[in-house]
Amino acid sequence: MSLKDLTSAKHAEAESTKFMKAVFAKTLPFDLWVDWTLQKTLFYGAIEGAASACGLLDDLHGIQRTVYLYQDFDEMYPKDATRPGFRPVVVDYYFYLLSIADDPTKIMAHLYTWHMGDMFGGQMIKKIVPGAHRNLEFKDAPTLMSNIRAKLDDSMGDEANVAFDWAIRMM
Repeated sequence: MSLKDLTSAKHAEAESTKFMKAVFAKTLPFDLWVDWTLQKTLFYGAIEGAASACGLLDDLHGIQRTVYLYQDFDEMYPKDATRPGFRPVVVDYYFYLLSIADDPTKIMAHLYTWHMGDMFGGQMIKKIVPGAHRNLEFKDAPTLMSNIRAKLDDSMGDEANVAFDWAIRMM
């Protein structure tokens, strides 16, 4: 069974959250999308920092999204408004990621869940949701996908499902 098959039920559950349904129905208030962009900066930074420290990014040039998320948020958020903070569940996920940061297999499962989602579903989202989407633009997505897939194995299924559980809670 493939990792995709091992996570298909959780993936479907994540896609059917109220948040994602609103995204695809084009009814999500823009300010919620902007807030979600900010929230992602925290946990993407943790995933990418840990992945880099474990050597997982050595052949994944162009995969890092954190700086682009910050740029997108900064462009979309009103300049004169008070900046929001991170939601408690996002902070909890961040600390969870820090707790597994020295486990390359677990970190790779989270990178797979989020970054592959950006390369696939994110391409539909950027056509639906207005605003900046630098974080969803990949210079060589086919090569990145291939290089990510080369690092995957079925043993990552449980942890990838944990990543989906966090996504479901956050959304």
